[in-house]
Amino acid sequence: MKQKHAFTLIELLVVIAIIALLMGILLPALNIARDHGRRASCMSNMRQVGLALMMYQNEYEKTPPKTQAVYDYASPAAQDNVLKLLRPFVGAEEPNRATPVYACPGLKANPNPAYAPSRVSRTGYLVNAVVMGRRVAAIPSPGRIIAMQEGWALSNHLWVQPEPVIRNEDTLSGRAYTPYQEWHMFASQGDHSSWFTKERREQTANVHNKGGNFIFCDGHAGYRKYWDRESGDYGLVDPQTKASVPYEPTRASTTRTLDAAF
Repeated sequence: MKQKHAFTLIELLVVIAIIALLMGILLPALNIARDHGRRASCMSNMRQVGLALMMYQNEYEKTPPKTQAVYDYASPAAQDNVLKLLRPFVGAEEPNRATPVYACPGLKANPNPAYAPSRVSRTGYLVNAVVMGRRVAAIPSPGRIIAMQEGWALSNHLWVQPEPVIRNEDTLSGRAYTPYQEWHMFASQGDHSSWFTKERREQTANVHNKGGNFIFCDGHAGYRKYWDRESGDYGLVDPQTKASVPYEPTRASTTRTLDAAF
């Protein structure tokens, strides 16, 4: 009888090494392909939201109202805010209907219970307070100015970035002046409990291969690396020079006070 051949230890180790090598080569490519798929899905969502924003602006001739952060933003009891007011334009007329177009598939739920998303109030979008509550005709270069960007996690909060420094009825209604901060967010958990990374990193527009998708004031959506932007893209300028400020990966840049350019 012919004796069966068994693998030697060296042969087994060679096979394992080859498999490990192939996995090392293929996994990064698979991760990139998966990220591109999530980025494309997210872009599709943001294009729908951009179209909804255009429809709202055409109907009311202004952008949705300016707010500060809104807890449980989709609740009927929540103050009027951009994502709540756009719900009818994205097919969510009923109060209990979810809005999947507000949630990027590349984002995870915020692990902090205070910010954890619900089925209805679930988003990763950050809204530019500079352009909210304004007449559409008053926004210069709407194809350049960012209306919404991607944040760091899915949350029940509507986060506002850039955000007004002075937050009262007069400033939020546009009747009084307010400067702005935090058009980008170089931060960590040590700076605020809403973030969950221990090290400081860029928390905005850093979802898809060191970049993110954006909705602009004219309703179109586009992708950009997180460092490929400046304060002028949000309608903000230095109070003294009246010039746009370039991106810097520092906490000082995040907390720098700027003025609206219009």
